[in-house]
This record gives sequence, C-alpha cells and structure tokens, in this order.
Amino acid sequence: MRLSDRRRQFRAAAILILIIMPIGIIGFMAIEGLSLIEATWLMIITLTTIGYGDISAATLLGKIFTICLVLVGLGALTFFLSSSFALLFSSEAVTRRRKRQIRRKISKLNSHYIICGAGEMVDKTIGYVLQGAQIRLTQHQKTSYAPIERIMTRLFGKAKRQRGPHRLVHRIFIVLFNLFAQYTTLLDLIVVVTEDMEYAHHLRSAGILVVEGDPSDDDTLLAAGIHRARSLVVMRDQDTEGLLTVLSARNINPTLYITAAAIDDEFKIKMIRVGANIVLAPYEIAGQFLNSATLRPAVNDYFSRILYDQETHHQITQLELGGHSPWIGKSIDDLQLRGRFDAVVIGIRQASGDFVYVPNSSRILRKDDVLLSVAPGPIIPKLQGECRQNGRAAQRLAGMQRLVQTRKAKTPGKIYNLIESEAAIEPMSKHFVICGTDHIIQNAVSFLDPSRPFVLISDDRQQTETWLQRGFRVTHGNPTREETLRKAGVERALAIMISIPDKASALLTVLTARGLSKSLLISVTAPMDDMIEKLRRSGADRIVSPFHVAAQFVLLSTTRPEVAEFLQHVLYNEVTGLETAELYMEDDSPWIGKTIESLQLRSRFHAGVIGIRQPDRQTFIYAPPLTHEIQAQEVLIIVTPMKFFDEMRALAISHQSKRPATLRLHVDTQTSGGWSRDMIRELIKRQDES
Repeated sequence: MRLSDRRRQFRAAAILILIIMPIGIIGFMAIEGLSLIEATWLMIITLTTIGYGDISAATLLGKIFTICLVLVGLGALTFFLSSSFALLFSSEAVTRRRKRQIRRKISKLNSHYIICGAGEMVDKTIGYVLQGAQIRLTQHQKTSYAPIERIMTRLFGKAKRQRGPHRLVHRIFIVLFNLFAQYTTLLDLIVVVTEDMEYAHHLRSAGILVVEGDPSDDDTLLAAGIHRARSLVVMRDQDTEGLLTVLSARNINPTLYITAAAIDDEFKIKMIRVGANIVLAPYEIAGQFLNSATLRPAVNDYFSRILYDQETHHQITQLELGGHSPWIGKSIDDLQLRGRFDAVVIGIRQASGDFVYVPNSSRILRKDDVLLSVAPGPIIPKLQGECRQNGRAAQRLAGMQRLVQTRKAKTPGKIYNLIESEAAIEPMSKHFVICGTDHIIQNAVSFLDPSRPFVLISDDRQQTETWLQRGFRVTHGNPTREETLRKAGVERALAIMISIPDKASALLTVLTARGLSKSLLISVTAPMDDMIEKLRRSGADRIVSPFHVAAQFVLLSTTRPEVAEFLQHVLYNEVTGLETAELYMEDDSPWIGKTIESLQLRSRFHAGVIGIRQPDRQTFIYAPPLTHEIQAQEVLIIVTPMKFFDEMRALAISHQSKRPATLRLHVDTQTSGGWSRDMIRELIKRQDES
C-alpha cells in the first residue's frame, strides 16, 4: 500500500476517534452524572477494555450506552492504532524519515565531496573509501586507547590480569570512550547523488549519505549542498548526462573543483570547456596502469603502495604551505622530517603550478608551495598540523583546468606487412608481448613507441592492419593457442600484458603463456572481480581490475589533486618529456658500492632518485639520502627526462642485456597454478565451442 493511502486511513481513523471520544464523555456525564475527569477516565478504560472497576455505569441506560460505545469505539480504536503503526513503521515512512535525517546531516556538512552517478565505478569508489575508513578508524582507536590503557594498567595492572570489578571498570571506560570520542573519516564527508532508487537504498544501508534525483538538476545539486562542497565527482553512465551535470554544477558554484569521467575524447574536451577541472577516461587510466604494471613493475609497485595500498605503513600526502605556515623560509633540511617523522619529500608543486621532483634538501620553501611527502599514515595529521595546512590549495586548483592531452601517433620507422612482421619477431628476445584488442589494450598501445621491443597479438584483421601501419610488429592469431604465443616469442619475452573480455579466453591465455615460460611476467585485466583469484591461480603475476583502478585514480584526483598531478607529470608524460623508470642493479653493475651523490645524476642527466626497492623485493626506501650506498639486487626508481634514460641505463648496466632475466617477484615451478587437467580441458572445450 502506498504511503498516501496509509495517511488517508490514518486521517479517517483519527477523525472517527475524535468524534467518538466527545460523545462518550458527554454521554457518561449526562447519564451517570459524572464529572468531566471521571467521565474521561471511564471513557478511556472502556475503549481500552481495561475496566479497573473503580468507576462503572450504574444505571440501565448507562450500561446500554457502554455496550454501544464498546461495539463502535473498540473497532475505531483498533483501526486508529493499526493505521498509526502502519504509517509510522512502514518501509516508506522509515525511508522518508531517513531521508529527512540525511538532509539534516547534509545541511551541516562543509567542504564535503559529492559523487554523481551509479554503477560499478561509483561502487568501487565507495568501497575503497569504506575500506580506508575502517583501516583508519582501527588505527585511530589503537592510538587513542593507548593513554586509557596506560592509566588502567597503573591503577589495576595489565588487562589480562584484571579480575572482577577492575575488569568491569576497564570495559566501562572503553565503552564510554567509544560513545563520546568522535572521529571523522572521508566517508563522513561524501554525498552520493543518484537517480537509481534501488542503488540509493543499497548505499543508505551501508551508511552513505544519498540524495535521490537527477544529478544535472539544480534542485538536486542544491539538496546535496553544492554551495558548501569542496569537490564534485561526475561518473554518469552516458557522457551526455555527465556533460549536463558538469554544466549545472559549474553554473551553481564557480569555485567548485570538478572531476569528471568520460569515455569519448570529444566529450572530454567539451566537459573541460563547460567547466570541469579534470576529465579522466577509465579505459585510458586502466591502459596506463597496465602499461606500468608490465613495463615498469617496480615503479608500479612503488606508486601503488604509497597511493592506493591503504594497509601500507607509508602513504603520500600533500602539505599545503599557507601564508601563516612556520615552514615558509626554511629549507627542507631545516625541517628534519626524516629524523623527526620518518617522512621525506619527493616533490613540490610551486605556486606557479610547476613541479620540482626530488627537490634538493637545501631548497628554501615558499608561500603556497605544496609538498608531496611520504610519511607513516598515523603521522600525517601531525605533519599537517605542524605546517598549518589551511586547505587553500584546493580553492586555488578550482580555477585551474587540466587540458586534455591529445596523443599523436609516432612516425613509424618501418611499416611491416604481416609476413615481414613475423620474420622480424623471430630473432627478438627480452621483449614485451601485448595481447588483446579491447579498449584497454588500444589505449595502452596508444602510449607506446613502435620502435621499442613490443610484439602485439591480434585476432582482429582490421586491428592487425592498423597496428602494422603504425609500425608495430604484429602476429595474427588466437592468443589462447600455443602456436600463436610461440610466434610472438613468448618463451623469450620478459613480460606479457593480456586484456581479453571473455573469461575463458583470458584464463586459457594466461595458462598457456605460463606453461611456455616460468620466468615470464604476466599482467592481465580481470573483467569481473570473481576472476581475480582464478587468474592468480592460473599463473598471473599482476591482475588489474579496470574499474577499480579507474575509481582509485578518480578518488585520488578529487581528494589529493596535487598528488595526482604529480603522478601524471612524472610517470610518463610526453608533454613534459619526463618518465619514471627503474634500473636493476645486477651483480656486475658498475654503480654497486657507489653513493647516489657520487653518480651526479642531477647535474649529468637532470634525474633524481625518488625510491629504491631493496633486495628483498618487498621493502622500499623513499627519497633515499644522497649518502646511500647502492647494493646489488636493488632497483633504483628514477625520475628522468626521456632523452637521457637510455644513456643512463647503458652506464648502469655493464652487460649487453638491458633487462634483468626476470621481472617476477617470485618464480614458481608449477605451470598450472593449481588447475587440474580436467579443468584445463574444459576450458579448451568451451573455447573451441565458442
């Protein structure tokens, strides 16, 4: 039954009760000669059938009147109570009250984040925030409980030894702390705007603030508190809807920082024109991440840990130096960040918008600098407090727009036909194989130089011809087939990246590639989350979930825009001419035993070391000091102009091979990753049938 019908019933029942009650009271007063209070009391106990017996109808007419009153009034009262409960506790009423509560909460928010849209990317974004909120809450509780634990230990001894009343007092202290201690996470500052009612209900059940309505409608955005918001994220199903949302938001709030997601390059440009500060393409982000995971795995691990891995001890943050910051006028060395906070600075965004990567420790800090610092997670609030961060950098960024960079295909040195291409592949070794023709692979290939050692596998004739015309070496065939992978030289390759939407084909390609080479680094996209574990068991080293990666970067661009800008600036940027590369210190490298300072990388190559992966392949040193002595099996993470990298790599590596024997972190001896022969046969059968 609709809420309006329940309200109609409630009004009818209320009117009936309001009619019966005065009639009963007046009747008892007239027939039994009772006072107003006594008549009211008798009326109530009669309708509720309580009947205490202290007052009752004494006359025959009074008894007949009571019988009639019970017959009519009891039904009316029952009708009134049932309609009241239905109105108060129906799902529609509960939802409406919850919406009112949400509106009140939103009205109190300031500098919050609004996410517009529905679907997998929004789900991934919210899921990432939920995960981070839980981790940070746990860390906060551990930190906050410490003083309580010390006091209770001094009073009653250690918690394990406490008994009886002492243990009870300890528990009460913890409960009271949880009741009165308030801790705000990013989750408390997010408002989702969506048209999907079911999706809105799903989010509300998870404790998310939701506004139902069209995100491109002014009233809906105003209900989400857009005037007071810090940033807006637009992730609509259609680019046209996203364009309208950006336009509406910019008209309402000219200072709002707007991040949008778009598929079509044409709409990316249009969204920038109507007011978006940054427009991101999910497939492009996934393609870049897949490139990085395959071609520069140590670099990928370095940034992934400090950017996205919320359980990692160290995180990257932005420290904004406002006009009242005590750090202004001091050098980085004066701050003694490494000694006091175990923190380092890997970059600086200047007031002009330019970046300085791996700044010199003697650099003097200026007003409106934004330090990109890597520090232990629990220490970050202390750093922000010490530098007196005021959040004005976000306001400054609201007036800046990141232009959409159009990538121009490089002029091919040689154009192959298919026969020439396969002949050119035969002598290649320590190369990279790229397998697939979907949007992610096409975006990944668009960043690559065909003169580099890449081999592409395509089962689409038109795509094969397109890549050949661009100068790439291509082999045509089904990537699940062993003969196709052999023609691409997978046995001699360093790594392979795979992005195939069909689940069976993706699994079978990974299994076949792993069977051909145990040392091969395999990076693969997972079209669905349920594929991640299967792909890992089949032999994949790195599994990229496209929407998860895109959601992470959208969230990063919204909450830490300077960090996202820095990543785009140095990771691989043809406009700035910079790339972040990795140099493997093999046992015979001439750099082993030397200090970073003695290599003179800054003066000779305009390069800087932002990190070192240690020989255990798990631990990183962030912004290592110039006195660090390079050890065998370390990997240097270096930001350098692209034009100098080949020369620098030639100096760092003494032998002819420019790549290590394997890029894998762990080389196993099994090829099937736990897959039985029957399971593999079933996959092959399904593939043949399709």
